[in-house]
Amino acid sequence: QNLIHPAILSLTSKYSSYSIVGSIPRCIAMLKAFKTVISEYQTPEGTTLTRNLTNYLGYQIDYLKTSRPLSVTMGNAIRWLKQEISLISIDTSDIDAKNDLVEKIDIFLKEKIELSDKLIIQSASNHIQNGSTVLTFGNSNVLKELFLYNAKELQKKFRVIIVDSRPLFEGKKLAKILTLNGLKVQYALINSITSIFQDVDTVFLGAHAMLSNGFLYSRVGAALIAMTAKKRNIPVLVCCESIKFSDRVQLDSVTLNELGDNDDLIDCNQLNHVKKSSVALQNFIETHEDEQKQKDQQQQQKKNNKNDKEKENSIVQNELPLKDWKKSSFLNILNIMYDLTPPEYIQKIITEVGALPPSSVPVILREYKA
Repeated sequence: QNLIHPAILSLTSKYSSYSIVGSIPRCIAMLKAFKTVISEYQTPEGTTLTRNLTNYLGYQIDYLKTSRPLSVTMGNAIRWLKQEISLISIDTSDIDAKNDLVEKIDIFLKEKIELSDKLIIQSASNHIQNGSTVLTFGNSNVLKELFLYNAKELQKKFRVIIVDSRPLFEGKKLAKILTLNGLKVQYALINSITSIFQDVDTVFLGAHAMLSNGFLYSRVGAALIAMTAKKRNIPVLVCCESIKFSDRVQLDSVTLNELGDNDDLIDCNQLNHVKKSSVALQNFIETHEDEQKQKDQQQQQKKNNKNDKEKENSIVQNELPLKDWKKSSFLNILNIMYDLTPPEYIQKIITEVGALPPSSVPVILREYKA
């Protein structure tokens, strides 16, 4: 515990509470925390910065893993940083070495994320036309910037359908930002997926990672969106930075996945998901105020109120019917965070190096390694 830097302690708390969500935001926050760790690092006597700093960062990384598993983007960034540390000359002073590493982290953030996103946005903008309807799932940082760029900079008029799901409801944040900037937004949950694809022209998906066999590893529900779009001959475009490309090969989402907190699925009122049991009755009262003046309807209303109170009481009593699920040996709660989308559901992947088919992922990986 004494070896863990305060910046890492704070960041771990934010990860575990889902204050920072998303592959790229988590990676940016981690690298910024590493800048603080490196700048305040002091090399112990009898050792060198090149050897000891890697071990010191290892303790920080292990502590970060206690909150959530590292994303593919974070893993790639950590491998890059360790390689940069290993290339530092023994003759370099600690101050110069630390300043050099901090500067390289800033360059990495700018080239691999900031500039990459700008190139992706410029390329993907060709697929958004005036009067079109685009659909997205959850909340992706690069897609948010894409929609805002087309609406504000290019002055395009289009509609965005945001599909969301429990338990994180990430799409709410995206919907709020887009509506505040004057975009037309329709928000729907994934259980209404069959009725929202009628007027969709293009589906844009974000990515947690692109695997080397062409599969998209993204928030659970993305595969269902892509499959539904494919059945209706709607193009599915994935906007993904090359830093998210992974050597990993996976054929299903069971082999390797991140498990969320099971209690998130149990508590229906979590994350401001407020339950209202008498909405229908309230609407009835508001729209029939004149008719309610009659005695017969007043008596009927009293009966309805009594019945509704009884129903409400029973709902409150059974608010969490699975609250004691841990005591049952016959019940298992599964809250997986990601799923896999087969490459045949994806038309192309838009990256900073151009628009590519999913089969070209290993080619890009080979080029970067070379």
